[in-house]
Amino acid sequence: MVARDRSATYPPQVQQLPVIGYQRDLSSEPIAAFAPTVVLANALAGPPGVIDQLRGIAPTVVLDYPDTLDAPPQKIRAVARVLGVPERGDRLAEGVEAEIAAATALVADVPDRPRVAVLYVRGAGVQQLLGRGAGALVEGAGGVDVAGELGVTESAPVDPEALLAAAPDVLVVTTTGLASVGGVDGLLALNSGALARTPAGQQRRVLAYEDQYLLGFGPRTGALLGELARDLHR
Repeated sequence: MVARDRSATYPPQVQQLPVIGYQRDLSSEPIAAFAPTVVLANALAGPPGVIDQLRGIAPTVVLDYPDTLDAPPQKIRAVARVLGVPERGDRLAEGVEAEIAAATALVADVPDRPRVAVLYVRGAGVQQLLGRGAGALVEGAGGVDVAGELGVTESAPVDPEALLAAAPDVLVVTTTGLASVGGVDGLLALNSGALARTPAGQQRRVLAYEDQYLLGFGPRTGALLGELARDLHR
């Protein structure tokens, strides 16, 4: 690897690599400067014109995958094929599949399923309710996905009244998002204290996980799912 986008933070070694921008707002020139022999991107990468330019610079593979628990092993196998090491990809993918299966088995028979809202927060100005992939994690960990009930697919700005009515028992955020609002107290103070009035806020049930760990759907997904299941059902 010669460079990464800003959101690629794992494994720790990649943080020593140069950053070429943010995946949704790329420019072809900084990437071309590294003379890549292959460019890997996901379906979020853009804008589309830049992806087209990159295809003229080097073989560019855009990986698309479902927002389900099948995605991590699919991504692993796809990357391994691109890099010419499919057998290594199969071994890693099989390990992740086993971890995901073990995590979901932990909660297969739980009688009570907490209602969970996964939030993407960046200071007081950005509060999004996350659906789809985040919802798959919640359901896999034995929770009820509040975003799915509210009809949120990818993401939507937090609607305080709707969230109050949805009554989440647990709020899940990223560690950097929680830090950006000054911790749990700052999070619960958002939207004039609407989050504090939910069952989650009243019990201060806030779970925070490292950004890429929670949202990356990568090789650590099985480990995250097991941790989330244990945290939700302690």
